[in-house]
Amino acid sequence: MQSLKELVEFSKGLKILFIEDNLDVREQLNKLFENFFSNIDVCFNGFEALEEYKKHKTENDNFYDLVITDISMPKLDGIELCKEIFKINKEQKVLVISAHTEKEKIAQLNEIGVTHILQKPVEHTSLISTLSSLISSIKESK
Repeated sequence: MQSLKELVEFSKGLKILFIEDNLDVREQLNKLFENFFSNIDVCFNGFEALEEYKKHKTENDNFYDLVITDISMPKLDGIELCKEIFKINKEQKVLVISAHTEKEKIAQLNEIGVTHILQKPVEHTSLISTLSSLISSIKESK
């Protein structure tokens, strides 16, 4: 198991796409993410995020290391966004952070391949533990 310090050093070089439509939540979570990541692209809805995801691939010839998204958003919700992203890159690492506790939505996410889901309000310890796990698996796959 790597130390948190080693993971954070590694994670600073990762490229993240973060999608959250609620301004307060977005600012609060973005501050937390900045402890881990130096390169965060922020979008406000799923449609904009999907366009950004495709643009990033075209301009950089690689995918985001991690996509962090909400479920309930205008234009394209988090579930549909994940489906579209997985069509483009089935290996994409995704973290869903949602206020939804509905089993149906969680089941839909699991069905399409999302394994990391956190409930809002996000507990710092859960977030750090989940991010550490995701960063470790990204590091192993590089």
